[in-house]
Amino acid sequence: MPATTRRELMKQWGGTAAAFAFVAAAGPLAAATPAAATAAQGTRTEPAASPGAAAATRRVRGLIARLNLDEKISLVHGATDPRRLGQAGYLPGIARLGIPELRLSDGPAGVNVTKSATGLPPVATLGSSFNLELAREYGEVMGREGRTLDMDVLLAPQIELSRTPYFSRNKDQSGEDPYLNGLIGAAQVEGVQAQGMLAQAKHFLANNQRLHEFDREKPGNSYDFVVDDRTLHELYLPAFEAVVRAGVSSVMSAYNHLNGEWNSEQRTTLTDILRGELGFKGFVTSDWGATHSTAALEAGQDMQMWDGSFYGEPLKKAIKDGSVPEAALDTAVSRILGQYDAFGMLDGSRVPARKRIDVEAGARVAREVATQGAVLLANDKDRGGGLPLSRAALRDLALIGPTAGQLATSVSGERAYGFEERLVSPLDALRRSTKRKIAYEVGVDLTGTAVPASAFPEGLTRKGGGKDKTVDFVGDMALPVGTTAEWTGTFVPPTTGEYALKIQGWGAGLSLSLDGKELTTAAGARDSFARKWSSIVPTTDGLDNGQADPVQLTGGKPYQVAVKATGWAATIAERGPVQVRFAWVTPERRTASIAAAAKLARRVHTPVVFAFNGSGGSVGGSGDFTTLTLPAHQDELITAVARANPRTVVVLTTGCPATMPWRREVGTILHTGYVGQEGGWSTADLLTGRANPGGKTTVTWPKKDTDHPTLDPAHPERYYGVDGVVTYSEGIFTGYRGFDKAGIEPLFPFGHGLSYTEFGYRDLSVRRAGQGYEVSFTVTNRGRRSGAEVPQVYVGAPRGADVEMAVKTLAGFDRVELRAGESRRVRLRVAERQLSYWDTGRGRWTRPEGRRAVYVGSSSRDIRLTGVAR
Repeated sequence: MPATTRRELMKQWGGTAAAFAFVAAAGPLAAATPAAATAAQGTRTEPAASPGAAAATRRVRGLIARLNLDEKISLVHGATDPRRLGQAGYLPGIARLGIPELRLSDGPAGVNVTKSATGLPPVATLGSSFNLELAREYGEVMGREGRTLDMDVLLAPQIELSRTPYFSRNKDQSGEDPYLNGLIGAAQVEGVQAQGMLAQAKHFLANNQRLHEFDREKPGNSYDFVVDDRTLHELYLPAFEAVVRAGVSSVMSAYNHLNGEWNSEQRTTLTDILRGELGFKGFVTSDWGATHSTAALEAGQDMQMWDGSFYGEPLKKAIKDGSVPEAALDTAVSRILGQYDAFGMLDGSRVPARKRIDVEAGARVAREVATQGAVLLANDKDRGGGLPLSRAALRDLALIGPTAGQLATSVSGERAYGFEERLVSPLDALRRSTKRKIAYEVGVDLTGTAVPASAFPEGLTRKGGGKDKTVDFVGDMALPVGTTAEWTGTFVPPTTGEYALKIQGWGAGLSLSLDGKELTTAAGARDSFARKWSSIVPTTDGLDNGQADPVQLTGGKPYQVAVKATGWAATIAERGPVQVRFAWVTPERRTASIAAAAKLARRVHTPVVFAFNGSGGSVGGSGDFTTLTLPAHQDELITAVARANPRTVVVLTTGCPATMPWRREVGTILHTGYVGQEGGWSTADLLTGRANPGGKTTVTWPKKDTDHPTLDPAHPERYYGVDGVVTYSEGIFTGYRGFDKAGIEPLFPFGHGLSYTEFGYRDLSVRRAGQGYEVSFTVTNRGRRSGAEVPQVYVGAPRGADVEMAVKTLAGFDRVELRAGESRRVRLRVAERQLSYWDTGRGRWTRPEGRRAVYVGSSSRDIRLTGVAR
């Protein structure tokens, strides 16, 4: 009896990643039959239209015939939701025709609305699990909770490729390899949409950095991004192809210019490639504010968000004067309503929403993602330390760092904040789970103290009358609800050095300026809610924590300071008394904190330092990184602690690689990434050995910034841009492909990750299977504890190919759970697509002739078995 579901097909192929590629390529479930084998090899096979599909098409055509022009236009641009649920976007319904409202919620890591939802770890952590079933469960949580919270579209998955390590949103996507990226994205789509929630894949296309991406105030200053056709097809389109084949309902066009045109106005990419080549049947939405004209409609962008600045009255005028045909509007509306109908939103057949969120079910998935996504980068037990923590270590343990004492769920927005009552720090989780007293030092103080009155010799003038000695209105000293206030005055630091200035509070939008320049903000509200995510962690007393970049100040020199607080409107959830504090960490305090951490490290058996970064150049910021150096003098902290105690363990809560000038002094490094709401518990489990790390790196970690292909000083055009143009001149050679081509040794390679056990590989077999190959081998757990390994299959380049191909290309992987001493035969399918390149002259995939090396290993550089594909 043939398999009829993706899960049955997965079982037939042993649950491997190659099996997932096989079924993802098969298109909709109705087409998941033996005929899907053809689609798996790169030839799209369209299933015959079902009677239900034909009825849906008739229903949509009938609705369009009955819609008037204003009603059609209302379905292609955003509006204000009268219910104000806190979502990103809204389309009104048309009650007379039974067309419901549409609400769009931010992803890609949970449902971001006024009410609470599960705070999942970001997608980078999920990707490191290399677990496609877990990725589907991740999507299921978001889809299920989104429906419960009255949402209809989830703006997820985010499937850009992590082209450069400076991209601030690398935490939201699953790495530098297009094959892995596509599979993780497709699994999320299936999970989300199985709940009756529409998924929206983003951001189309080649949207891989924030620097020069889009100048909202002066769009003309935005750079053009130039990417050749082969590179687009081999690196940046495969993930979108994968989600299209998984049935994704919608795609979001990106902010940036691509090859001379805005992405939102690109007929070539939106119509010819997305719909023509890839076979996309859904609708395209703009990123918020990324529409530039009504011409975008004819190019293939169906919906403008968040407003109708182009698709509202301007579009109506253009249709009436004939410059835009009404047929183009009808096409856009039909695509949108077609997805309404496909999800049962027009005939009442939609998967029913659950009445309440299953908090425990979401928490289980969040914890599992944080556990499986953790990567053990190094574990040198020769120094007498290492992980898991020994009994001796647990008897005399110290945790150091602000993200040990507070939980670093993630950074910035476009995520669910999580259920605040479930946010347990690693320190508290360890204390509770081990029932031991564990010492703690902050090491890097992110909260600081209120700037004292002595720094304001003339006091601070409050706008509207009155003077205050300082700005420290928190707790019992909070100002009345809705207060709007501004303080100005002369600020005189006592000593010369680097200061960390902060604006902290709640109940009002806050800003801090020095000498007329705004340094930072905090507690800003969006629509109907606010979140405490201005920094990687709130203050220790529960306020939002706006962090300015470090600033050099001269002792005794006067500076003009301004603090503004704008009380939240009555529509904002959690509105309450206005709390505001101007705080600092002085040079002396910073030095003392590091010294205290080193002193503690000397007296304990094992110190564990938790280090962090933000999402941008400053802690918690939204711009790109400007360096891979850890912020806030953490390299200095780690070095001091490691020199005080050679058994130092470092836990990295970062969303991207970091350089490690202290690498030779630290033997054990665990990269947890950002961990979501349950991450305190998962981290405690990993440190104590209750859980065994099995994650793998999804990006290459460079030893220094300039080792990365996009940051090569000889090629400023690749990231920084030249004459208003960013050129992807590295072509297909970014990430591990670029490191391999240049022969550069990385700090940690793609696919790297250790375990508390050891795995052996043997008995490689490579044989023909259709147009591809079946690669099989045996993996054995040689250690004394259960663990997970992710064996990876790479294919080499054939000799004499017409184009330069990668030294190694990921072609298959699996996550294998093995008990101590257990062996398992792993079978992975290498599809013809993974053996091919995009022939720009012929406009198609071409498989070069010749034998190919087949590599099987634990990472892209740790090759255990080598064979030949003939």
